[in-house]
Amino acid sequence: MKFGVGVDYCLKALILLAERFPSGQPQRVEEIAAAQNIPENYLRRLLLELKRGGLVASQKGPNGGYVLARHPAKISMADVVLLIEGDYVPVECLEAGVMNSICQRGDACAMRQVWCEIRDNVNAILRRTTLQSLTERRRVAINFQI
Repeated sequence: MKFGVGVDYCLKALILLAERFPSGQPQRVEEIAAAQNIPENYLRRLLLELKRGGLVASQKGPNGGYVLARHPAKISMADVVLLIEGDYVPVECLEAGVMNSICQRGDACAMRQVWCEIRDNVNAILRRTTLQSLTERRRVAINFQI
């Protein structure tokens, strides 16, 4: 039920890019990796996935790097989770395509409704939490520490 490190690393990289939006100044992979303490080679692979998913754009050349492909208010945590891990489901029997092979009870299962509520609430939180809101939270936290 926990999200993988790929989601965490992607969000850290995207928050850094969101903090620099809309300057248009591309960020090099090395800079993002160092600033967010992410293994550089792994980050390169993740950024390619984010690019394929339309969340970031890349620019080649000596001043190249990555930028957000759209406004931070238009990118949610749900977008990242869906791209990196697929639909969030807390238990296998709620996965699309599973033909009740794990739970033969279906709707008669006493836990099914609770699992559905958990899935729906987590997905709602992920959908409403944007990169813009995360950068604002980070800014407040940094200012509070000073």
